[in-house]
Parts: sequence; structure tokens; C-alpha cells
Amino acid sequence: MIEIIHSPLGQEHPYEQRPEERFPRQPLAHQPFTVGIATRPPGAIQSVQVHTRVDDTIGPVINAVPDPDWQPRLEHGVGAEFLERMEKVEQDVWHADLTAPPPGQTLTYWIDGDGQTGPTYTLTGRDWQSAAPDTVHLEQSSTDSNQWTMHIQRDAGGSLSGKHPLPALRAVEWLTDGSRALRVRLTFACPAGEAFFGLGERFNALNQRGEILDVRCYEQYKNQGKRTYLAIPFVLSSAGYGVFVASDRWMQFDLAATEPDRWVLEADLGPDESLILTWFTGDDPLAIIRAFTQQTGPAALPPLWTFGLWMSANEWNSQARVVHEVEQSLAHEIVPSVLVLEAWSDEDTFYIWNDAQYTPTAGDAALRYYDFTFPADGKWPDPKGMVEWLHARDIRLLLWQVPVFAASDGQNPQHEADRLFFEQEGYGVREADGSLYRVKPFWFRNGYLWDVTHPAARSWWLNKRAYLLEELGIDGFKTDGGEHMWGSSTRFGDGRQGDELWNVYPQLYTEAYYTFTTEKRGGDAVLFSRAGFTGSQRSPIHWAGDENSTWEAYRSSILAGLSAGVSGIPFWGWDLAGFSGEIPSAELYLRSAAMAAFCPIMQYHAEYNQHREPSRDRTPWNIQARTGNTQVIPTFRFLVNVRHNLMPYIWQEAQHAACTGEPMMRALALWHRDAPPYQYFFGRELLVCPVVEASVDTWPVYLPPGEWFDLWTRQRFSGDQHLDVAAPLDRIPVYVRAGAQLPVAWGDDRRLGTYVPLTASPTETLSYE
Repeated sequence: MIEIIHSPLGQEHPYEQRPEERFPRQPLAHQPFTVGIATRPPGAIQSVQVHTRVDDTIGPVINAVPDPDWQPRLEHGVGAEFLERMEKVEQDVWHADLTAPPPGQTLTYWIDGDGQTGPTYTLTGRDWQSAAPDTVHLEQSSTDSNQWTMHIQRDAGGSLSGKHPLPALRAVEWLTDGSRALRVRLTFACPAGEAFFGLGERFNALNQRGEILDVRCYEQYKNQGKRTYLAIPFVLSSAGYGVFVASDRWMQFDLAATEPDRWVLEADLGPDESLILTWFTGDDPLAIIRAFTQQTGPAALPPLWTFGLWMSANEWNSQARVVHEVEQSLAHEIVPSVLVLEAWSDEDTFYIWNDAQYTPTAGDAALRYYDFTFPADGKWPDPKGMVEWLHARDIRLLLWQVPVFAASDGQNPQHEADRLFFEQEGYGVREADGSLYRVKPFWFRNGYLWDVTHPAARSWWLNKRAYLLEELGIDGFKTDGGEHMWGSSTRFGDGRQGDELWNVYPQLYTEAYYTFTTEKRGGDAVLFSRAGFTGSQRSPIHWAGDENSTWEAYRSSILAGLSAGVSGIPFWGWDLAGFSGEIPSAELYLRSAAMAAFCPIMQYHAEYNQHREPSRDRTPWNIQARTGNTQVIPTFRFLVNVRHNLMPYIWQEAQHAACTGEPMMRALALWHRDAPPYQYFFGRELLVCPVVEASVDTWPVYLPPGEWFDLWTRQRFSGDQHLDVAAPLDRIPVYVRAGAQLPVAWGDDRRLGTYVPLTASPTETLSYE
């Protein structure tokens, strides 16, 4: 069978295109563009032509040119390194160069290959049209004089007259196809030196001046660069304002990158052709962050136990392995608080324990714990007993989840029963033609995406997992993924389309799990989520996703946490020292652990490695055994104990963050532009200076104005100066603000680093005068 393939929008991958797409996908009027064409099998077609028509006028016939250099590309994603990553596509690739029609006119084109004609495709001319800035309506809040709302709507009257503290609006432009506005572009004045922070969890920089960043939730899988799992359309400026764009659609910020005297917002529009911007003004960055976080929140407070040590590895796929690793930790006197299990389920349903025996039930029913038998020689002989064993040691358990109904191979009867019911009831996201949307990215490709906006689908999905909370007593879920949504015209149960939900989907997914989980556990539960969007602070906690074990990734992760904090996410963590690839050096591991000890969440995790030896687990004992550095275990233990000693302070600051919306990690550069981008306040009183370079025993720090005390020695320093300080491997430069009252939990020796239980009451309040 001969195929002639052209898909103008392709899979709608946010950043990459296939050879059979249109380049660009949506060209402007009069703009040249390329029609990509694939023909299969190779050599079957000798000549390809593209026929054109603009409205009713026949246009030229364009001879397509073969591309002799086309090569299939490598795929990337979780687990891709263990599979054949080269796309096995045998085809010829062609391209033809066309020109987009004038504004409002429609180009129709079709492809002919050796006399075989394909379907017709259309493209309507679109262009940018200027509007007067004074058509934008601005109003000041009647309850908060530091808050302003800007309404932008096509063909609507408005006024920007009067005094206001916002940046000058230089231009308003509408992208129109002749019938409606598709996008708006707003240009604002930008003085030299203005810094920009936020826009979600950003790995590339802290100050985003000079960058062009889009707002799109996306799974990059390591080396994120300018891409992010957790995009939030909020920018904090050093010029005394923050701006929140109240839209879930795609948008892009050009922050003085193209022109140094202006920043530009470009945003897709819905059918109402409008956009709303909320501005927060004032001299205090924290006050602006507070206002934004409270307006889109509030931030929910995780339980106290979440602030202890978390342990995890993808190869812990049996009860025996879990018990072994926990006993190892306790034997080394490294006391964990949370255990995360990813490889616990049957890998089909993701709610049934691997190796469990049971009689499959109807797809509309939910199994209970007593429906299962667990073989004594199986992977999980007694899940409930294991949970009780962990709880007896004050260790909480989270189980991994993903919002995808995995593609079925027909071998799991329960999964098949669930699939038939899922399809029958329409519990998945749908394509525009009504068929169920199938996941397009590499990870879980061809699975169905759970429609979390569909009330019955939400209840059905979650009730399948109810026994884990109600009968086993697990303490939450690691809600992974959520970035699986490609396709602007997909349909959801609540009537919205993909272009409205591809950003907000992970927030809806995790919030559904959070509400369900906390209700079942009386509030004593938590999530651990990778992706998110505006309002994700309502369903904590978040972590920075997949990263390599490199110094560069370590630095990027700190920036990501600080940017997330600016964007309303106060409870955040990361896989300390990375989770992927070869293990980190002992130095990188301990420097990362020292930073993580002064971070909202302290967690280590390791990627699946096919159980190959030597182990790539990121446990302290494996890192010590692999590197031969005998400092690893004692130093890691010391850092965890210090965290326990400071837990009264950490818990105090966590409560403050939830109450106010302020981040627990506050970048020092928000106040002091000459500060290193990796320094931050941990809570209100501690200044943390992570060591982020290899092979150093001293480290440059900046102390802001005021008086400061070294946390370890209580030595006093005057601020407003740069210092080179000693940075041995078992310490991190940390300073206490003069005047602080620091609650701590001591051992008998009243020394940092001596173990006390995580829940120990404060034994003393240290006064720094």
C-alpha cells in the first residue's frame, strides 16, 4: 500500500516537529512556509506535487523536492535508554515551499504523488493588527490599593488614564484571521537593569532578564533548560510589581531579550477574545508573592512528618528489598521519615500489588484488600504487614501513580475488564472526532489519558485505589506525570478543549488525588508531584523531576526551587545529587545533601537500572561503598540529625509559609542583586549558602546588611560584605539573622548533629543578640 502523508500540525509536540508537518504550523499572512510530506514505502513515489487555491482562485502547482539527508531521530524519555530508541520508519521525505494567503483569505492545498491525490488542507491568513493602548481597561482594587486588574478585550473601550505604578504599556496588537482575535501581544516599558523572577519552576536561571520563556507544562526528562514541568504565568519584577496572567492557555514572555528597553507578553485567546492581568505592587517582594499565592491558593500545610528524610529508589520492587534498605538506614542511625515506592504495582492497573492473586472483577467494581492473596514467596507477601512495620518505626509510605490508563496487551484480565468499562463509559480525554485520545509522548505512549474533569471518571478511578488508604493505611501518593496532554482540539468531560487544559491538567489531576487522599486519611497525608500549574500550592508537595547526577544539574535544581517559591510553591524538594546515570561523586553527594538539609523536603532517589551491578542506588551506604569515601555515612547522618535538631524551627516556618503564602526558600537576590543566585533564606532567620562547585574547601558568600551569626560556631559577622569562608565537606555555610529566636531540639550534649526524634518538642530557644 502506497501512503502519502502530510499532517499540518503533526502530534502538536510543543517544541519539535515531524518531517510530514507544516513549517511553521501556523504561518502569518504572506509568510513563506514549507509543506512537509512523507511517502511510504521508500521509492514507491517518484514525483510529488502540491496544488494550491486561494479562495476560488486556482494557484500554482509546486513541485516538491526530495530530502536525501533525512534521518530518523532518536527518542528520549523515562526508560528510553533501555529500549530501541531509533524510530523504525521507512519512508521518503519531501518538502514544498508555499506562501501563506493574505489576511482573512483561505489557502487550500492538496498533494499529488504520481497521480495519487490526497485530501485537501486549508490555511487562513492571519496577521497582527495594532490597537491603541488606551483601549485597555485598568482598575484598582477597592480592598487593596496595591492590586490592579487590567482587562484586555478586542474592540472594547477602556482607559489607562490616571496615575498608577505599573510599567508603561507601549503597544497592543491582536493576531486575527479576519474573523476573530487568536492571540494578543502586549509590550511594556522596561528600564535598564530590571530583573524578572518566577514563571514557575525554572532551571535555566533565577533572573530571567534576557530570556524568552513560554508557559507550557512539558516533560523534558533531564536537562530541562528553558522547559519546565511546572509552569506558572506569574512574573515578579525588581521594579516593584508582580503580574499574574489569568489564563490556562499558551503564552510567552520576552523579558527584554529582543529589545532591551521592553518586555513583551504574547498570549493565546479563547472565543471571548479577552485576557485579564492582575498586578501586585509594592516595595517588598515577599508581600507581592504573598498576595499572588493567597489569591491562587491558599497553600496547604503538609504534615510534620513530611519534613524528615525521604528515601526512594526505583529498584526497590519487593518487600524484602524495602525491609533490607530500611534496616540498613536504621543500622547506620540515619533515621528516615518517608519511604516512596515506585515499583510496587503490577505495571498494568497501577492499583494492584505485583504478584497479588485474585479473581478479576467487573470493570465498574473496586477490589478490596481481602480480595487479594499474597504468595509467601512473592514480591509482596504481606503489604499491610509491611505498612504496619514501617509505621511502627515512624516511617510513612507513599505509592507511585500516573494519570494514564496504560495500553493493554490483553494479558491482564482485570486490566482488560477495566479497559472495556473505561472505553464504554468514555472516561478518557477524547479527540475532536470523539475517539479516545492516546498518549503521544514516549512515556506511556498509546495509553489513554484519564479525564479528571469528568465526575464519574474521577470517582471510578480513585475508588479503585481506596483500599490502599482505607485498609492498608498508606500515607499518600507520588503523583508522577501529568504532562501527557498534546493536542489543542482534544475534548474533556467539562466541555473544555486541550488548549485550555494542557497546562492546568496536572494541577487538576493532583488536586483530585489530594482531596481524595486527605479525606480518606483525615488530613494526615500528602502527595509528591512533579508537574503543576497555577494553584498547585493547594495540593502539596512538589519535586523537581528527573535530573542527572552532575554539578550542573545540582545548580539548576537550586534555581528551580527558588523560582518555584517565587511562583507560589512553598513546599518543594528535589532528588538530592540527581537520580539518573552513574552515581554522583562523594563530594557532590554530600554538598547536595547539605543543601537539602536546609530545603523544605530532603529526599534521595535513584532511577531504574535493570538491577545491574554495581548498584546505582543513591543511599548513603551505597555511595560510600561505591566511592570508597568513608565520610559519606557519618556526614549524611550528621546532616539528617541537624535537620531534626532544627525541626522546631522548620515546622514553625512551614506553618508560616502555609499561613502567609511566603516561600520557605527565598532567593537572596530578590533583595540584593549582587548576591550569588544560589544563596537563599530558609525561612525568615537562616541564610543558606550552598557550595555548588567541585574541589573547593572555601566558599564565597555575601552577607546582606545587618548582623549575622555563623550557625555552627556562633561567630558574629557584620553584613553588607563578601567573604570567603571555610567550607569543609561536612558543613554548609549557614548564618542566623541577629535578633532571631531559633527554637531547637537538642540531645543531652546540646550540640547540632546529635540525634533527636523528628517530633521532639523544642528543648530550647536560641537567642542571637
